[in-house]
Amino acid sequence: MNREWHKQHKMPKAATEQQRLEWHLEHTGNCSCRPFPQGLLTKLTDEQKRQIGDDAKRRSAQDI
Repeated sequence: MNREWHKQHKMPKAATEQQRLEWHLEHTGNCSCRPFPQGLLTKLTDEQKRQIGDDAKRRSAQDI
């Protein structure tokens, strides 16, 4: 878990769907403490889905 990132990037209270999408996209690139929420996956563009996959691969490579 990237505690420093979480301290600096709080999810807004009563976040809109767009705010949630943006937060989780940024989160995926910076922390691997949880997977991207399934309920939001259907809202992503193909490019955003590729970004999530690329971020996950990059984090896995860093862990080696």
